[in-house]
Amino acid sequence: MSNSKRHIIGLALALLSTSAAAELPHSSILSRYGMTPDQLPAPASPETVEPLEEKSRFQLQPEEPFLTLRSGEKQPEITGNISIDHAMQQDYERCKKIHEELRLRGGKFISCDNTTPWMP
Repeated sequence: MSNSKRHIIGLALALLSTSAAAELPHSSILSRYGMTPDQLPAPASPETVEPLEEKSRFQLQPEEPFLTLRSGEKQPEITGNISIDHAMQQDYERCKKIHEELRLRGGKFISCDNTTPWMP
């Protein structure tokens, strides 16, 4: 495109923008409707909205320790059923007797509470 065409297009755009600006009213919208700024309603006071506490989709729990040391054996859990509790208690006592015999004989260490045995 040559320079003369650019000048003509620029001049046409300038004339169009001046004619559009001439059509705009020179007074404010309020004066056109017969109002003053004092007659405008007061702005609404902003309500203080407390942020909602978002619930996490994930259940975060503390990290399990890598190694736990126990000083003694754990008693069997109580289920509430007398026959099951009695059978578990008998198994636990039998295991403790075997454990004590193995300790006296210098044998293998066993655990009576289904955990990984820790050598004394």
